[in-house]
Amino acid sequence: MTETPDGSTVRAVSRAVDILFALGHSPLTLGDVAEVVSLSKPTTYRLLSTLRAKGMVVQDQTSGHYGLGPGCFHLMSSISNGNAGFIFEATDALEQLRDVTEETVAVHVRAGRSRICVKELPSPHLIRYIAGVGVSEGIHTGSAGKTLLAFMPESERERLLKDLPLNPTTPNTITDLETLRTQLTRIAAEGVAHSHGERAVGAVGVTAPITDANGFALAALSVIGPEGRLGKAKIAEIERNVREVAARISATVSGASEVD
Repeated sequence: MTETPDGSTVRAVSRAVDILFALGHSPLTLGDVAEVVSLSKPTTYRLLSTLRAKGMVVQDQTSGHYGLGPGCFHLMSSISNGNAGFIFEATDALEQLRDVTEETVAVHVRAGRSRICVKELPSPHLIRYIAGVGVSEGIHTGSAGKTLLAFMPESERERLLKDLPLNPTTPNTITDLETLRTQLTRIAAEGVAHSHGERAVGAVGVTAPITDANGFALAALSVIGPEGRLGKAKIAEIERNVREVAARISATVSGASEVD
Protein backbone atom coordinates (compact mmCIF):
# COMPACT_ATOMS: atom_id res chain seq x y z
CA MET A 1 0.00 0.00 0.00
CA THR A 2 1.45 3.35 -1.06
CA GLU A 3 1.23 6.30 1.27
CA THR A 4 -0.59 9.26 -0.22
CA PRO A 5 0.99 12.73 0.00
CA ASP A 6 -1.43 13.83 2.73
CA GLY A 7 -0.64 10.80 4.87
CA SER A 8 -4.18 9.37 4.69
CA THR A 9 -2.85 5.81 4.57
CA VAL A 10 -0.91 6.34 7.78
CA ARG A 11 -3.99 7.86 9.41
CA ALA A 12 -6.08 4.88 8.34
CA VAL A 13 -3.61 2.48 9.94
CA SER A 14 -3.56 4.55 13.12
CA ARG A 15 -7.35 4.62 13.27
CA ALA A 16 -7.58 0.87 12.65
CA VAL A 17 -5.20 0.24 15.53
CA ASP A 18 -7.30 2.53 17.75
CA ILE A 19 -10.35 0.43 16.89
CA LEU A 20 -8.57 -2.81 17.78
CA PHE A 21 -7.49 -1.36 21.13
CA ALA A 22 -11.06 -0.22 21.79
CA LEU A 23 -12.44 -3.68 21.03
CA GLY A 24 -9.75 -5.16 23.26
CA HIS A 25 -11.68 -3.84 26.26
CA SER A 26 -15.11 -5.17 25.29
CA PRO A 27 -17.36 -5.85 22.27
CA LEU A 28 -18.94 -2.65 20.96
CA THR A 29 -21.64 -1.51 18.56
CA LEU A 30 -20.74 0.56 15.51
CA GLY A 31 -21.89 3.72 17.28
CA ASP A 32 -19.88 2.88 20.40
CA VAL A 33 -16.74 2.26 18.36
CA ALA A 34 -17.19 5.52 16.47
CA GLU A 35 -17.59 7.41 19.74
CA VAL A 36 -14.58 5.81 21.43
CA VAL A 37 -12.21 6.49 18.51
CA SER A 38 -13.78 9.88 17.66
CA LEU A 39 -14.65 9.07 14.05
CA SER A 40 -17.81 9.36 11.98
CA LYS A 41 -19.93 6.24 11.63
CA PRO A 42 -19.28 5.90 7.86
CA THR A 43 -15.50 6.07 8.38
CA THR A 44 -15.69 3.68 11.30
CA TYR A 45 -17.81 1.25 9.28
CA ARG A 46 -15.31 1.25 6.39
CA LEU A 47 -12.43 0.52 8.75
CA LEU A 48 -14.38 -2.21 10.57
CA SER A 49 -15.28 -3.79 7.22
CA THR A 50 -11.62 -3.90 6.20
CA LEU A 51 -10.63 -5.39 9.56
CA ARG A 52 -13.40 -7.98 9.20
CA ALA A 53 -12.11 -8.96 5.75
CA LYS A 54 -8.66 -9.55 7.28
CA GLY A 55 -10.07 -11.62 10.15
CA MET A 56 -9.08 -9.08 12.78
CA VAL A 57 -12.67 -8.23 13.71
CA VAL A 58 -15.91 -10.24 13.83
CA GLN A 59 -19.51 -9.09 14.19
CA ASP A 60 -22.23 -10.83 16.17
CA GLN A 61 -25.11 -11.15 13.74
CA THR A 62 -27.68 -11.12 16.55
CA SER A 63 -26.52 -8.17 18.64
CA GLY A 64 -24.54 -6.32 15.97
CA HIS A 65 -21.61 -5.92 18.37
CA TYR A 66 -18.08 -6.03 16.99
CA GLY A 67 -15.29 -7.93 18.71
CA LEU A 68 -11.74 -9.05 18.10
CA GLY A 69 -11.46 -11.74 15.44
CA PRO A 70 -9.38 -14.90 14.94
CA GLY A 71 -6.55 -12.93 13.36
CA CYS A 72 -5.86 -11.32 16.73
CA PHE A 73 -5.78 -14.72 18.42
CA HIS A 74 -3.36 -15.96 15.76
CA LEU A 75 -1.01 -13.09 16.61
CA MET A 76 -1.36 -13.84 20.33
CA SER A 77 -0.59 -17.50 19.68
CA SER A 78 2.53 -16.55 17.72
CA ILE A 79 3.71 -14.45 20.66
CA SER A 80 2.93 -17.07 23.30
CA ASN A 81 4.70 -19.90 21.47
CA GLY A 82 7.74 -17.78 20.71
CA ASN A 83 7.36 -17.74 16.92
CA ALA A 84 7.02 -13.96 16.80
CA GLY A 85 10.03 -13.25 18.98
CA PHE A 86 9.88 -11.25 22.19
CA ILE A 87 7.35 -8.42 22.33
CA PHE A 88 9.71 -5.97 24.05
CA GLU A 89 13.23 -5.05 23.03
CA ALA A 90 14.55 -6.05 26.43
CA THR A 91 16.40 -9.34 26.12
CA ASP A 92 19.63 -7.83 27.45
CA ALA A 93 17.84 -6.42 30.50
CA LEU A 94 16.19 -9.77 31.20
CA GLU A 95 19.50 -11.60 30.89
CA GLN A 96 21.05 -9.16 33.36
CA LEU A 97 18.17 -9.76 35.78
CA ARG A 98 18.60 -13.53 35.47
CA ASP A 99 22.36 -13.27 35.95
CA VAL A 100 22.22 -11.01 39.01
CA THR A 101 19.47 -13.01 40.74
CA GLU A 102 20.56 -16.44 39.46
CA GLU A 103 16.88 -17.37 39.36
CA THR A 104 14.37 -17.93 36.58
CA VAL A 105 13.05 -14.78 34.90
CA ALA A 106 9.64 -14.93 33.22
CA VAL A 107 7.33 -12.49 31.44
CA HIS A 108 3.56 -13.03 31.38
CA VAL A 109 0.77 -11.26 29.52
CA ARG A 110 -2.97 -11.44 29.98
CA ALA A 111 -5.12 -13.57 27.67
CA GLY A 112 -8.75 -13.27 28.73
CA ARG A 113 -9.10 -14.87 32.16
CA SER A 114 -5.64 -16.38 31.97
CA ARG A 115 -2.05 -15.25 31.94
CA ILE A 116 0.43 -16.73 29.47
CA CYS A 117 4.20 -16.93 29.73
CA VAL A 118 5.70 -15.33 26.62
CA LYS A 119 9.37 -15.21 27.61
CA GLU A 120 11.51 -17.17 30.04
CA LEU A 121 15.17 -17.33 30.98
CA PRO A 122 15.74 -20.36 33.23
CA SER A 123 17.92 -20.21 36.33
CA PRO A 124 21.43 -21.66 35.95
CA HIS A 125 20.87 -23.76 39.09
CA LEU A 126 20.07 -27.46 38.69
CA ILE A 127 17.18 -27.07 41.14
CA ARG A 128 14.91 -24.39 39.76
CA TYR A 129 11.33 -23.48 38.96
CA ILE A 130 10.11 -22.56 35.47
CA ALA A 131 6.84 -21.17 34.13
CA GLY A 132 7.07 -22.63 30.60
CA VAL A 133 6.73 -20.48 27.47
CA GLY A 134 3.18 -20.77 26.15
CA VAL A 135 1.83 -22.21 29.41
CA SER A 136 -1.31 -20.52 30.74
CA GLU A 137 -2.66 -20.28 34.28
CA GLY A 138 -5.67 -18.57 35.82
CA ILE A 139 -5.03 -14.85 36.05
CA HIS A 140 -5.65 -14.91 39.81
CA THR A 141 -2.82 -17.40 40.30
CA GLY A 142 0.59 -16.32 41.62
CA SER A 143 2.43 -13.01 41.65
CA ALA A 144 2.35 -12.59 37.85
CA GLY A 145 -1.41 -12.91 37.63
CA LYS A 146 -2.01 -10.67 40.61
CA THR A 147 0.22 -8.01 39.07
CA LEU A 148 -1.71 -8.06 35.79
CA LEU A 149 -4.95 -7.68 37.74
CA ALA A 150 -3.66 -4.97 40.07
CA PHE A 151 -2.44 -2.75 37.22
CA MET A 152 -5.54 -3.09 35.06
CA PRO A 153 -8.14 -0.31 34.61
CA GLU A 154 -10.52 -0.63 37.57
CA SER A 155 -13.69 -1.01 35.50
CA GLU A 156 -12.09 -3.73 33.40
CA ARG A 157 -10.81 -5.54 36.50
CA GLU A 158 -14.22 -5.47 38.17
CA ARG A 159 -15.89 -6.88 35.06
CA LEU A 160 -13.33 -9.68 35.06
CA LEU A 161 -13.59 -10.41 38.79
CA LYS A 162 -17.38 -10.44 38.70
CA ASP A 163 -17.53 -14.01 37.41
CA LEU A 164 -13.88 -15.12 37.49
CA PRO A 165 -13.61 -18.74 38.71
CA LEU A 166 -11.03 -18.71 41.52
CA ASN A 167 -9.99 -22.32 41.03
CA PRO A 168 -7.08 -23.52 43.20
CA THR A 169 -3.83 -24.73 41.64
CA THR A 170 -2.23 -25.45 45.02
CA PRO A 171 -3.47 -25.22 48.63
CA ASN A 172 -1.98 -21.70 48.74
CA THR A 173 -3.85 -20.35 45.71
CA ILE A 174 -6.15 -17.46 46.63
CA THR A 175 -9.75 -18.60 46.21
CA ASP A 176 -11.53 -15.91 48.24
CA LEU A 177 -12.52 -12.82 46.26
CA GLU A 178 -12.21 -10.32 49.11
CA THR A 179 -8.77 -11.65 50.04
CA LEU A 180 -7.74 -11.26 46.41
CA ARG A 181 -9.10 -7.70 46.24
CA THR A 182 -7.20 -6.77 49.42
CA GLN A 183 -3.96 -8.09 47.96
CA LEU A 184 -4.54 -6.32 44.64
CA THR A 185 -5.01 -3.00 46.44
CA ARG A 186 -1.73 -3.49 48.29
CA ILE A 187 0.11 -4.54 45.13
CA ALA A 188 -1.13 -1.46 43.25
CA ALA A 189 0.11 0.75 46.09
CA GLU A 190 3.48 -0.97 46.55
CA GLY A 191 4.23 -1.66 42.89
CA VAL A 192 5.31 -5.25 43.44
CA ALA A 193 3.66 -8.62 44.11
CA HIS A 194 4.82 -11.73 45.97
CA SER A 195 3.58 -15.29 45.98
CA HIS A 196 4.56 -18.29 48.06
CA GLY A 197 3.45 -21.59 46.61
CA GLU A 198 0.32 -20.17 44.94
CA ARG A 199 1.11 -21.65 41.52
CA ALA A 200 3.64 -24.36 42.41
CA VAL A 201 4.29 -25.78 45.87
CA GLY A 202 7.66 -24.59 47.17
CA ALA A 203 8.04 -21.79 44.63
CA VAL A 204 8.44 -18.11 45.45
CA GLY A 205 7.63 -15.40 42.91
CA VAL A 206 8.41 -11.68 42.94
CA THR A 207 6.77 -9.63 40.17
CA ALA A 208 6.64 -6.03 38.98
CA PRO A 209 4.54 -4.62 36.12
CA ILE A 210 5.78 -3.52 32.72
CA THR A 211 3.43 -0.60 32.14
CA ASP A 212 2.29 1.69 29.37
CA ALA A 213 2.31 5.49 29.53
CA ASN A 214 -0.93 5.40 31.56
CA GLY A 215 0.48 3.07 34.21
CA PHE A 216 -1.51 0.03 33.11
CA ALA A 217 0.17 -3.36 32.87
CA LEU A 218 1.30 -4.55 29.46
CA ALA A 219 3.07 -7.51 31.04
CA ALA A 220 4.28 -8.90 34.35
CA LEU A 221 8.01 -9.41 34.95
CA SER A 222 8.76 -12.15 37.49
CA VAL A 223 11.70 -13.76 39.23
CA ILE A 224 10.87 -17.31 40.36
CA GLY A 225 12.86 -19.60 42.63
CA PRO A 226 12.64 -22.28 45.33
CA GLU A 227 11.73 -21.07 48.81
CA GLY A 228 14.73 -22.87 50.29
CA ARG A 229 17.04 -20.52 48.39
CA LEU A 230 14.96 -17.36 48.69
CA GLY A 231 15.07 -16.11 52.26
CA LYS A 232 13.88 -12.67 53.39
CA ALA A 233 17.12 -10.87 52.48
CA LYS A 234 17.32 -12.51 49.05
CA ILE A 235 13.67 -11.68 48.31
CA ALA A 236 14.31 -8.03 49.22
CA GLU A 237 17.29 -7.96 46.86
CA ILE A 238 15.25 -9.57 44.06
CA GLU A 239 12.45 -7.08 44.62
CA ARG A 240 14.83 -4.16 44.10
CA ASN A 241 16.21 -5.74 40.93
CA VAL A 242 12.87 -6.68 39.39
CA ARG A 243 11.43 -3.22 40.11
CA GLU A 244 14.40 -1.54 38.44
CA VAL A 245 14.32 -3.71 35.31
CA ALA A 246 10.53 -3.46 34.96
CA ALA A 247 10.73 0.32 35.27
CA ARG A 248 13.51 0.46 32.67
CA ILE A 249 11.52 -1.62 30.17
CA SER A 250 8.38 0.41 30.87
CA ALA A 251 10.24 3.63 30.13
CA THR A 252 11.47 2.20 26.85
CA VAL A 253 7.99 1.04 25.85
CA SER A 254 6.39 4.37 26.80
CA GLY A 255 9.06 6.26 24.89
CA ALA A 256 8.53 4.14 21.79
CA SER A 257 4.76 4.67 21.91
CA GLU A 258 5.23 8.44 21.83
CA VAL A 259 7.13 8.33 18.54
CA ASP A 260 4.94 9.39 15.60
